[in-house]
Amino acid sequence: MKRQEYQQQNNFNYALLLPIFLMLILSIWLQYWVAYYDQNNPTKQALKQLAFVGLGTVLMFGVKYIKRDVIWKAVPWFYVFSLLLMGSLYFFYDPHMYDLTNTKRWLDIFGFQFQPSEIAKTAYILFMSKELVKYNKNVPEKDIHTDLNMVKKLVLYSLPLFFLMFVQKDFGTSLVFICVLGALIVASGINWRIVAVLGGIAALLGGTLIFLVFTDFGQSILASLHFKEYQLNRIRAWVDPFEYATSIAYQQVQGLLAIGSGGLFGTGTTGVQVYVPVRESDMIFTFIGEAYGFVGATAVILLYFYLFFQIFYTGIKSNSTFNIYICVGIVFMLVFQTFENIGASIGLLPLTGIPLPFLSQGGTALVSTMLALGLIFGMDSKA
Repeated sequence: MKRQEYQQQNNFNYALLLPIFLMLILSIWLQYWVAYYDQNNPTKQALKQLAFVGLGTVLMFGVKYIKRDVIWKAVPWFYVFSLLLMGSLYFFYDPHMYDLTNTKRWLDIFGFQFQPSEIAKTAYILFMSKELVKYNKNVPEKDIHTDLNMVKKLVLYSLPLFFLMFVQKDFGTSLVFICVLGALIVASGINWRIVAVLGGIAALLGGTLIFLVFTDFGQSILASLHFKEYQLNRIRAWVDPFEYATSIAYQQVQGLLAIGSGGLFGTGTTGVQVYVPVRESDMIFTFIGEAYGFVGATAVILLYFYLFFQIFYTGIKSNSTFNIYICVGIVFMLVFQTFENIGASIGLLPLTGIPLPFLSQGGTALVSTMLALGLIFGMDSKA
């Protein structure tokens, strides 16, 4: 009996911990050197990042030991709480960040600023996963009609969240939620005809978006739909960055120059020369590309792939449908954020303000991601 208890207590997922640990160390290192080149008190920035790493680690391991049945019962309350937090932005938004971005995305409570949308990501994944598990359990005989009703139900539950995202003008984060919802719907094994229709709708919307982005007439339509000037500028800067190299596309062009100057092996941490605005956050990948070159950037991408694999493997190994859905949601949340950020850094995608998981500056994003990963570690726990 004692031997069995010892094995349970030591059933720790070190394979999952390895990429997370390496990412966290790299994040502190990068934040120090970016602040060094930007003359922004590198020691202070590194210690600040270390503090967020410490808080995230405590929460990650704390969540690991929460019993599964407690999490199951708390899911709907957690989702409602996250919606209330996002709704409270109307009253308690950070005025300083509003002046900088003209958006109400940051809460300011007793001098502490954070983004409720980051917390909502985990709450949304848990809630949608629970609804799918309940559907599989309560509807043993499924057909296209029951599957369609389930999709309608998921979309209905998502509407309050998407409405709040629309009010907050956070298009980039809305795409993360859409990606998560789509991945969970496909993973649930619903009728292939529904998947095909949803795929067709997505393709139609994608084609429409391309038309709106790449034509003057389309951009005039976006303006009439109350897209803000900074959002339209991001589109123009993406479509033809070198046309606006000294104005609205300055950030993108500088990022491309930084990555290009890194070559195969990079300039080294002490050899960085190209200045890129906001490289501590949205454009952190450009610093990696310049300092460590193609080899270093590829190594970081491979580290992300290893992390995604370990999350999937942990879910499958748990033999729990609820756990598998959670893993699918978290992986696709991280996949979308990772490749949208990297794609924007290398000019393949427009800038949306989505941070690079673990590495970008931003305490809320880092802590919330680690909280979500605590759920994954808990899948190996007997708690």
